[in-house]
Amino acid sequence: MTAGRSHLSEQAAAAVRDALALLAEGLPDGAAEVSRVQAERPGKPTVVVVGETKRGKSSLVNALLNTPGLSPVDAAVATSSYLVFQHAGQDGARALLPGSDHPVPISLDRLADWATVTGQLPEGTPPPRVIEVDSTSPLLASLTIVDTPGVGGLDSAHGEIALAAVRQSTALLFVVDASAPFTRPELDFLTTASESVDLVLFAVTKTDAYRGWRQIVEDDRTLLRQHAPRFADAEILPVSSRLFETAGRMGPGETAALLRTESGVIGLQLALQTRVAAKSAALHDANALRAAHTQLAALGARLAADQAAVDPEPGRAEQLRADRERLVQSRRHDGRAWQLGLRAEIGRARIDSMHEVQREVREQLQMWRAWIDAADANGLRQLPAELDAVVHALGLRAMERLVERLQRVADSTLRDMFGPDEMADVYAGLIRAHQLPEVGAAGGPDRRGASVEDRLMLVSGATAGFAAGRLVAFLPALLGVAVPGIGWVLAPVSLGLGAVVSGWMVRSRRLMADRAHHKTWVAETLTEVRAALESEVAGRFVDAEQALTLALDGAIARRVEQLDREIKQVDEALKMDTAERDRLRRELRAEADQVTAALSRVDALLPLLRSAKVVRRAPSPPAVPAGPAGPPAVAAGPPAGPAGPGAPTVPAAAAGGESG
Repeated sequence: MTAGRSHLSEQAAAAVRDALALLAEGLPDGAAEVSRVQAERPGKPTVVVVGETKRGKSSLVNALLNTPGLSPVDAAVATSSYLVFQHAGQDGARALLPGSDHPVPISLDRLADWATVTGQLPEGTPPPRVIEVDSTSPLLASLTIVDTPGVGGLDSAHGEIALAAVRQSTALLFVVDASAPFTRPELDFLTTASESVDLVLFAVTKTDAYRGWRQIVEDDRTLLRQHAPRFADAEILPVSSRLFETAGRMGPGETAALLRTESGVIGLQLALQTRVAAKSAALHDANALRAAHTQLAALGARLAADQAAVDPEPGRAEQLRADRERLVQSRRHDGRAWQLGLRAEIGRARIDSMHEVQREVREQLQMWRAWIDAADANGLRQLPAELDAVVHALGLRAMERLVERLQRVADSTLRDMFGPDEMADVYAGLIRAHQLPEVGAAGGPDRRGASVEDRLMLVSGATAGFAAGRLVAFLPALLGVAVPGIGWVLAPVSLGLGAVVSGWMVRSRRLMADRAHHKTWVAETLTEVRAALESEVAGRFVDAEQALTLALDGAIARRVEQLDREIKQVDEALKMDTAERDRLRRELRAEADQVTAALSRVDALLPLLRSAKVVRRAPSPPAVPAGPAGPPAVAAGPPAGPAGPGAPTVPAAAAGGESG
């Protein structure tokens, strides 16, 4: 570490100490958060991958680690636990279960069962909180990557899991896709997640699937300027995990190298090396300053309100009381109209959800009937497992659509009554923890017993086969050819032919009967699934109506409490004499000036930490031979020589230069 870097670190530590001194009295919870961020210094920087569901996070992680299929990827499932990918000499995985101090070893080929909401866990095993995955990927030699559950909409449970992982992060990799610009929930989550994390890298995935991805990137920049101006000039990296995986399957060659470059994954790997792995110490200092900045800003807002209360404008107390009374009266008198509007919106959303469930079940029933008609006996044996997976996916999609509709209902009924911050409070208490409905098709149909028709077919087949055999036996006589002893010779043949014909007829009849039996079972199963989903959807909307009402009441109660506090402060200020008011005014102004100065100091140090020079380089990881998927991912430091076709090298300036 250079003398300049050491001096900068000392300045950052001093700025954090000053912030803590100010927060200790004015905002104790804020001081505790800053102390936590400053105290946590992981041995290896951690990059937490966050974003909504179906944005391609897991596929991107697999591409970054150059290990296809490592993190479970499926458009119909969402990750339920967060996965911690760390470097080791050999691949492996462990599940950390709630209430247990002993990790459970799991095989990588069963990772999807443990890490996704539709996976099949061993009987009696609770879903894991965290899954640690060991990998020989060179990128992990210098940092740890955490793949979090998808967040978005009103799915508070997955959002809380992701935020728990974010609290331990050195930097964030925020993933969106090229299908549409940022959504409001994504921007809200970004604001919350970055309160104590200074560096956020942005990746736009699936650029190969959407021609208009460049316009989406520009729209994303516009939204960041409007709703998260701190990231207005942030770099947004376009990537395609599919192109990178395709290049890996092609092996060495110019075309594969071109696809790797076009995928953008190599550029993101380099960004993780040069801006995270090589600058972990500076990022730790920056995160402590970022947390201090967030809490100092909150303290400054509180002091501004206190200053306004000390010097109230004429009629301020009356205005506050009028606002309070108007809020209470509005809830009291407009409550009936609001309830009717809410009930109508929820009713429409419930009907739409029901229709979609019914449509999907009808489409599935038609598809499975056609599938059964073409299936052989082996295919019919696999039918229960296949249908069970589809049923789980149906439940997941139904719940995702329900959550999206509830968001629209909340926006349409509450957006005019509350601002963005108050709406965030409403959302926080709106939806209970995300749970999938308990529907499934496991077990398969009951075993079909032999029917009277089966027995008749067996006898008919044997008779027909024996008659065909006898016809063969008498064929020479019919042709006028005498063959001594031909009857004795062809007797076994006629019996064998009869058995073959009989067996074929019986198997054909049995397959037809089994297909009909499975069609009946599929129809009964999907009917039960539809009834279960309709019941679940109806229950969720009933709960949502109650939750929205409670959320509205809670938000109004909090606003009333805030107004009461301001009214009390104004009344107390009006009772003060001139000397006492002057003293309090000076104290608040001095404290506010200290907070402003501390914020300015933090704002001045953060850019210096981002652009700090790094002289000491992380050691290069041991070489990992290229597997069938292509060359290994890039290493943490500059490799000694070429790492294989298409594998990048880190320029010396990048490895020891600015983080940007």
